[in-house]
Amino acid sequence: MSNSIFLKKCTKSLLSAPNFVVFSYLDFLDSVFCVIYKYLDEFFEGKASPCYCTGKKMINENGSNGKFGGNEDIGMSETLHGRKKKLKELISLIQFVENLLNKKKGFEADYCFRNQKKAAIHRLGHRWSDCGCDSCISWMKSDDPMLHVAVEEASSHEESKGNPNQNPSENVIYIHGILSSSTFWTKTLFPKLSESKKSNEYSMFAVDLLGYGKSPKPRDSLYTLKDHVEWIEKSVISQYELNSFHLVAHSMGSIIALALAAKHIKSVKSVTLVAPPYFPSKDGIEFTAINCLTPKKLWPPVAFISSIMAWYEHLGRCVCLLMCRNHRIWESLIKRLTGSRDLNFVLSDMTKHTHHSGWHTTHNVLYRGVKQMDDNLETLMKSKKKVHVILGTKDKSVPPNCGENIKKKFPDVEVENIPNAGHRSVIFRREKDFAQNLFKTWENAAADTS
Repeated sequence: MSNSIFLKKCTKSLLSAPNFVVFSYLDFLDSVFCVIYKYLDEFFEGKASPCYCTGKKMINENGSNGKFGGNEDIGMSETLHGRKKKLKELISLIQFVENLLNKKKGFEADYCFRNQKKAAIHRLGHRWSDCGCDSCISWMKSDDPMLHVAVEEASSHEESKGNPNQNPSENVIYIHGILSSSTFWTKTLFPKLSESKKSNEYSMFAVDLLGYGKSPKPRDSLYTLKDHVEWIEKSVISQYELNSFHLVAHSMGSIIALALAAKHIKSVKSVTLVAPPYFPSKDGIEFTAINCLTPKKLWPPVAFISSIMAWYEHLGRCVCLLMCRNHRIWESLIKRLTGSRDLNFVLSDMTKHTHHSGWHTTHNVLYRGVKQMDDNLETLMKSKKKVHVILGTKDKSVPPNCGENIKKKFPDVEVENIPNAGHRSVIFRREKDFAQNLFKTWENAAADTS
């Protein structure tokens, strides 16, 4: 038995060696690109963009304890400053880079954004490393930018206005996950919903989250959970005067949906969460989330790219510079290679964001937002709101035993496991079944409130 344990430890050590070497090198490379981007930003824009390479202590000394409070008060994740670089203390060149950054005036990562005025965010131009095509910056032309919302009005909506005997239509807000957009719903679920006569009773609102798709991508936003909720309130709930609504969300969108539902507890009728990244709330949960959802892995390639985007601020910006800034070139190339006139929406959505929006949303919503899920679920349970969780048994993107943990802590939450379904295929390729499932959830919620 002892030999077997020793063998397992040796095997684990051998497998972890390549990881250590590669990611230690990436730690070094990220610090180098930190300096490179400082000078490039200053050259192209006249001012270097702040980053999170400096310590949290310096951030506090530079004013985050002022008007906007500390990181906790403004909704910033601890993972932004807590990503340890293994070679920082070992390689003299890294120390030189840190000293250079500390000496250079204006380079401190002061992300408190003292000039954060939401009335003027649309006047800020895009970064030189971001795409400047009409599709990506069209929101800047508006004096009061709104999120992009794909709307399908219920046929009973207009009839109910002039007919007091006609039941008013119900509203459903759809929230997508990370690296996605409203097309996640409009290209898959909406066509199946419209096939049913029941769809005449529901008005659908699929939103592009702040920083994604066709929605605004302001440079001075921290893309916190609060920011995302407020933009949905402004662009959907207030804009369309929704007095009541159901919520349907996928993946990271589930965190936003719960926060929105808890804030509008009297208006929400039901919440359907698909593949939510749930973690039981406890100390250090943000670091548990980043290590569980996006661990440093070399294989498969998708996991490796996710590791770079989550752990390395400047290398992630390199990826966005290559892919997002040049998304039109890549789209054209893929169309030519595949002979297709239309690009698959999944591929298209992956480049419809900026590094700034993707980086901050990942850390401030996905990693930090999980710590608020328990409180928001508790609020919904106390108000007897219907919460339905749908998970795929082969979903490798959410924590293991996710459904069991939710059910254990909140017995009234309905948890449904779909056999052989993954993170996206829990909806894709079974859209009809999913649509029927939603109708059933909404009808049950209506019956419970009647």
